[in-house]
Amino acid sequence: MMIFFRQTIFLLLLISLAACSTPEKTLRPAGEKPPQPISERQVSTMQKKVALLLEKKLYRQALTTIACRNQLNQPSPGMENEFITAINGLVDTAEEAMARGEHVFAGQAFRLALAAYPAERSLRRKVRSGTRKIRIHLESCSNRLMDQGLQEYRWGELDRAIRTWKSILSFNAGHSEARKAIETATIQKKSLQVMED
Repeated sequence: MMIFFRQTIFLLLLISLAACSTPEKTLRPAGEKPPQPISERQVSTMQKKVALLLEKKLYRQALTTIACRNQLNQPSPGMENEFITAINGLVDTAEEAMARGEHVFAGQAFRLALAAYPAERSLRRKVRSGTRKIRIHLESCSNRLMDQGLQEYRWGELDRAIRTWKSILSFNAGHSEARKAIETATIQKKSLQVMED
């Protein structure tokens, strides 16, 4: 299940990055008209689907359903309220998971909340947590997992420590301390295996 969340987040971020980095006109063949706005009927159907997802507290799925043209931080027209509800719900869920000590899940949820943070200023004001607070929570999850990995490392549980540090990279790919710790523990593990043989 954790692999599914990692892959989903990675795919969403990759799609968002690709959509944002390419001029829109280069994505369409010459002479093709831009996409038409979503009809009221489509919005109504989408709202029903999203309402069901929000009711079940499936905020990740709600955000991806609401996203406009694969841009996670822009809701489809007419879906702004649901978009804000989904982001606020995702942050609340992440904070609850962090309080329970589920730092991997929390970190992945905070990362998605940052990726989906509204581009539009009027919507940003409606999100209860600012990007600064979300980043602080994300870093806190990373730090807790670093400490957990160090404890496992000290107990001689190199495989568990490596897994713990790799879990940080699932939501904080640029975390240099985790990368260095993984490298060090992997080298030590190989050295111990050579000594045992």
